[in-house]
Amino acid sequence: MLESILVGMIVVAATAYAAWALTPAVSRNRFALRLAHGLGGAEAPGLRGRAATWLQKLAKAPVGGCGDCPANTLTPAERAQQNKQAD
Repeated sequence: MLESILVGMIVVAATAYAAWALTPAVSRNRFALRLAHGLGGAEAPGLRGRAATWLQKLAKAPVGGCGDCPANTLTPAERAQQNKQAD
């Protein structure tokens, strides 16, 4: 029984991580910031404030997806200029 619960918790954690890592950065950040705001923000007392602060840091942390790529922060005009220089 305990093994089944442990395996279930591992599966849920792995699914949550995969969903978080594969979600586009904009959506991921928006969700984390909304959830942090719903908890009362970093100014909230106790556990809610710590959770909100953690969520805000999590929203800004790189996960290794395309949203974290430095080229993704370029505007389309800057990207076109960079491509012209490479040619």
